[in-house]
Amino acid sequence: MSADFPFWTEEKLRIQDTDLNGHVNNASIAALCEAGRGEIISAVAGIPRERPLASALRRVTIDYLAEVHYPGVVRIGCRIAKVGNTSITIAQSLFEGGRCFATAESVIVFTDRTTRRPAPMPEAWREGFARLG
Repeated sequence: MSADFPFWTEEKLRIQDTDLNGHVNNASIAALCEAGRGEIISAVAGIPRERPLASALRRVTIDYLAEVHYPGVVRIGCRIAKVGNTSITIAQSLFEGGRCFATAESVIVFTDRTTRRPAPMPEAWREGFARLG
């Protein structure tokens, strides 16, 4: 499964990520996905405050496959599933101890900072995201 993802990042599970059932809750899993998205986008487009375009999450779907518990380190595998004119689709799988416990797919739209409307990505971004597919 590692070969399916050209981009990886890691996040440490925190005690505050757990719920009353003792497992990492769904909101924390969504935050882990967000961390992975932020890393892969920044690897191509640079840090948010220095980008010529803003970005917005258009859609995210998460499939919860198994429980995961504190403590641990989560490895987040990411790849660009689709490159559009103004958007990208990111596919992710989250692993703890070598076991996949969640998958996600997200659509990110790039927007003009003034009009807040979708805006075409620079060609260098399109090429960079395509290399991570």
